[in-house]
Amino acid sequence: MSTVVFRNKTGGSETLYAAPGQNLLDVLRLHGIPANAVLAYRNGAVIPESAVVVEPDDVIEVRQVRHYDLDVLRKPKEHVYAAPDPVYSKSVLFDHGGTLERRTEQLTAETFVQYVEETFVQSITSGGTMRAGDRAVIGLSGGRDSVAYLKLLERTRGRWPEIDMTAVTITGLPDWDEPATFQIALDSCAGLGLEHTIVTADDVADVFKLREPFVDVMNKVVAGEHRNMNMVIGHQVLRRMLEREAGRADASVVAFGFNADDLVASMVTWFTTGYRMGGIPVRELGDLRYVFPLYRITKKELTLYLELVAPELSRQGAPGRFTTGSDERSMAYAMADHLYDLWPGIDYYLFNAFENVQRSLLPVVDDLCRVCEGRYLLMEGVPNPAGLCDVCGFLHRQEALRADAV
Repeated sequence: MSTVVFRNKTGGSETLYAAPGQNLLDVLRLHGIPANAVLAYRNGAVIPESAVVVEPDDVIEVRQVRHYDLDVLRKPKEHVYAAPDPVYSKSVLFDHGGTLERRTEQLTAETFVQYVEETFVQSITSGGTMRAGDRAVIGLSGGRDSVAYLKLLERTRGRWPEIDMTAVTITGLPDWDEPATFQIALDSCAGLGLEHTIVTADDVADVFKLREPFVDVMNKVVAGEHRNMNMVIGHQVLRRMLEREAGRADASVVAFGFNADDLVASMVTWFTTGYRMGGIPVRELGDLRYVFPLYRITKKELTLYLELVAPELSRQGAPGRFTTGSDERSMAYAMADHLYDLWPGIDYYLFNAFENVQRSLLPVVDDLCRVCEGRYLLMEGVPNPAGLCDVCGFLHRQEALRADAV
């Protein structure tokens, strides 16, 4: 029989379940022990966790190298508020002067819907994402986030300030035009009676001064060595087309359906690159105000919410080649998801901390792209071509722009 013993820095020891044939690193992960926190020994000799397979009759000792209580994460103090037939558990980690406590509330289908809607309404109030008299355009892809946003607006109407809203759906790529997703975008406007505008591929080509159809440009991008620019370009196109429609509608607010873990993932990227990022849940650039009304609700919560209140609006098509991001993006989202597991409610801590950090940063400096006419932030410590955003600069280098573009 194999034996793996974990000796922690608080004087305790614990036998870890391990079966012959298991990788030792997998054993550690299964028991919530980071490899960076320990040294492993077999027969008195140090062994690398990732390269060792547990053998029959092995006796392996795993010793923690730093003095701290790893059980704060492995076996947290937790208070659970139970409910019959729960569909979801909401956990938040509370810090009482350095003493941690995890509180978990089990939610039934009914109380979960109430929780999401109450969180949405309170977020509007505390975050200032909707103000009486605002005129806003809302990006409506037909994906779950934007559809859930409209459904939340519909079901909580009367509890948020009345504003003038126009929904905008941008087309031009097969992923964006996928019939099921596109139909859901149309259907989701009905409950609110929203004006709905459709932006076409020709509109995109006109704004970005493309020399050929948008889909042809993007096909070359995803098929080439710069495929990681796929979603960077897509997001800039979506943003610029929403800004253009805001100008046409005399709107000063652009609302995006970014959820809590979208924004936590963007903070992971911000922290690991050092590039400047605007505020959360509101940022201002030029004469526009960008808002993220879903910033307190996670993707998982939005998905479950739609399944419970409007399952017919939760049947989007599968993601395609134009909505598949880079490895870096996947890493950021995976990190965000793991952070939520390790530190429930971390978004509350991060967003408040980020607000404090913003106060100490140098004032932002922006410029106007001479191609797409979008405003962009100049980044410290890297070259910033005058009057040319990253996306239009890239498209220019790929000879995708018209001769008169630059």
